[in-house]
Amino acid sequence: MTEKRIYTSFKGLLLIYLPIYLLMTIVFYLIVGIKFPPTLNHYLAVGGWTIITIIYLIFGYRNSYYEIKKHEIIHHKGSNVLYYKFDDIIYIDQVYSAKKLSIRFFTRVGDERYLAHDPHKKVYNAMLERCQNLVDKDELLRRFPKINF
Repeated sequence: MTEKRIYTSFKGLLLIYLPIYLLMTIVFYLIVGIKFPPTLNHYLAVGGWTIITIIYLIFGYRNSYYEIKKHEIIHHKGSNVLYYKFDDIIYIDQVYSAKKLSIRFFTRVGDERYLAHDPHKKVYNAMLERCQNLVDKDELLRRFPKINF
């Protein structure tokens, strides 16, 4: 079974970009100078930053997606492609993943990984269904004692 492109949550992407956008808007406003009412340069600086942010937001959303294959999840991040084999995933933090906008899991070598949720949680459900080598939290901590929860 192959799923076509599964995009991450646009809401989650907005939550990442919005604080950066607001902080940098203030910085660009202050670079031009502190004046009230704002001058044309203020509007150009803030407007330019807004346009750049919208372009990055659209580019980031369109170029970050998942594909679910029979034995792995393929994560496309811009020009990078990451492969997560279901057999290599040994623990999925279901408590964390249910509360947050991302999936937290550990591989067989003890690496901690995060994947952003898609709107319908298809990737998360596929991981729960297809990962055959899952262990419980105590076993994970026994194998990798330096892991922090």
